[in-house]
Amino acid sequence: MLTKKNIEKMLELPDDRLAAMLKLTLAAAGADASRLNPDPKTLRKLRALLREVTDADLERASVLLELYRRA
Repeated sequence: MLTKKNIEKMLELPDDRLAAMLKLTLAAAGADASRLNPDPKTLRKLRALLREVTDADLERASVLLELYRRA
């Protein structure tokens, strides 16, 4: 499960490593990340978004992911 601590560590990575980690995280969750290839501008936006993620957001995402897996 993705945690705030994991996200904080991911945010320390350079762009290429962050993109690779995002792909791995999505693939591990069962999502198709094969076409994910974010440009630097998109990665800046993702970093800003990830900095704002709360524990409640992560819990909601976990519930949604579980529903997605069951479908």
